[in-house]
Amino acid sequence: MFSEHYQRLYESLTQRYSLFNLAPWISENTFLDSKPFTFKNHEYQLDIISDPANTVLVNKAAQTGLSEIFARWALAVAATQDNFTLIWTFPSASDAERFTKARLDPTIAGSRLLSKSISKNINSTELKQFGANTFVYIRGTLSDTAGLSVPADVLIHDELDRSDIANVSAYVSRLQHKATKVRRLFSTPTVRGYGIDLECKTAKRKRQIWTCSHCNHKFLPSYEENVVIPGWDRPKKDINRYNLKDINWREAKLLCPNCGRVPDVGVQYREWVIENADEAYDTVAYYVSPFCAPAIITAPYLVKVSTDFNKWSEFVNQALGLTSEDDEESLTRADLEAVSVQGDFRSSDFHVLGVDMGLTCHFTVAKEHEGKFVIVHREKVSYLNFEKRRQELCREYRVLASVHDAFPYTDLVTRVTNYDPNAYGAIYVTKNSTETHTIKLQEADAQEGRLNIRAVHINRDVALDALMWAIKGKQVVAGNCDEEWIVNCLDMKRVQKFDKHGGIVYKWDKTQGIDHWHHSMLYAYIASKVRSMVSWVEAGSVPLVTKFKLPGVVLDGDLRR
Repeated sequence: MFSEHYQRLYESLTQRYSLFNLAPWISENTFLDSKPFTFKNHEYQLDIISDPANTVLVNKAAQTGLSEIFARWALAVAATQDNFTLIWTFPSASDAERFTKARLDPTIAGSRLLSKSISKNINSTELKQFGANTFVYIRGTLSDTAGLSVPADVLIHDELDRSDIANVSAYVSRLQHKATKVRRLFSTPTVRGYGIDLECKTAKRKRQIWTCSHCNHKFLPSYEENVVIPGWDRPKKDINRYNLKDINWREAKLLCPNCGRVPDVGVQYREWVIENADEAYDTVAYYVSPFCAPAIITAPYLVKVSTDFNKWSEFVNQALGLTSEDDEESLTRADLEAVSVQGDFRSSDFHVLGVDMGLTCHFTVAKEHEGKFVIVHREKVSYLNFEKRRQELCREYRVLASVHDAFPYTDLVTRVTNYDPNAYGAIYVTKNSTETHTIKLQEADAQEGRLNIRAVHINRDVALDALMWAIKGKQVVAGNCDEEWIVNCLDMKRVQKFDKHGGIVYKWDKTQGIDHWHHSMLYAYIASKVRSMVSWVEAGSVPLVTKFKLPGVVLDGDLRR
């Protein structure tokens, strides 16, 4: 134990190993299949783990070895750095546990040096101690926030797009009291402008360019454009598990777009090129495609594996490492433009109101007309003028029901609900992935410890789904909605996430936080459903229990007018 501790102190004091020259240590002290670990056929990994930038991002295809090499890099850090803390996060605690058991523990067990330096008392799936004072924390981000109280020298975030991005961002504060402040984030991408794709927009972006060994033409390999299947001239998206038997996929080849020949896949013909070298970003982003490991991931393999995915977008995300989304299952600019109409929508009809609260409140006035939800009026109002302007709009548009974001100005919304019996505060709640209820109405409750406000509890993701399907089904008419409204509605992304049981569910997540009109519209949409529940109930009647059905959605309420 003394000799191991002495060796760690010696390496730390002499700076024999820094965080950015650990490749030799990894090759000398870790093993794979009982053989010393080698970077052969994954040479690109050397550049990534040796990059000295404080923050390194990796937009990657699946199964390219990033988790494997970062596991070894993290253990090398733990073995060579004294008085050091590293936190590694995953989407969920179960992901973190599986990673520890499948990657970290076998690597430690296969290394004599790591096995001798790890503590026998602190060695769990969540926390490992090396030497006297170096720690590795492994955490999930969906519900586990225990790591947020631990100062860290290094943060590693695995599968960013499927993690709770708000919690991932909160971890940055853990670096404040440490001099190192190193972050490594990597993920397979999902939709454009979200997660790892969004992070890479503010970084120096490196892509691996090939040089053809025959004609010296430089190109960025593309599955769609450069992988050629003899006898197949249709889009590769049309290849599926049923017609694969009729396709000569085993002869698929990556061809040079200039000379049409098969280029040499040797590492000497590949180099990282910065696509935005004139932009002064400190962060560095690597785009790891399957063509970064061509000896392992071949063209025939890509064709074959494309038929194993249920959706083409999943293949593009996972196998190619590119952003992609199904237009059929996400809100698109085309959907929003299709429901936007210019004109005068004023009338003597009854209306509903939705308000997204903030320093600037976003008002949406709408009505039900011939089975459609029609946005009649929108405006921004300072919260200082909220009540006055709200009363004016309610009189002008004959508002029968209104829903307002209950936070952050709860006292203001509570006051409104006290004097307006048809006003509600909106509270987003999280339900199980199998829950289909959109909203539940609740009268004000003065019971100690409870929020004393008449409220509508909204299952956030299900409600946003319902609104999306209404827009895509042309059941929404957006009167006089402009580019700002469209941008706001597109800020929220419908992405796949892991739930607490490890299953895949769709969640709505903001990207840049400019989503106020989207929420304002949703509150007005919910208000229209509230109105349908309460409009025919006589004042002072007994509580009404009713259900309102949307496609795949049930709305429950127990209320008085």
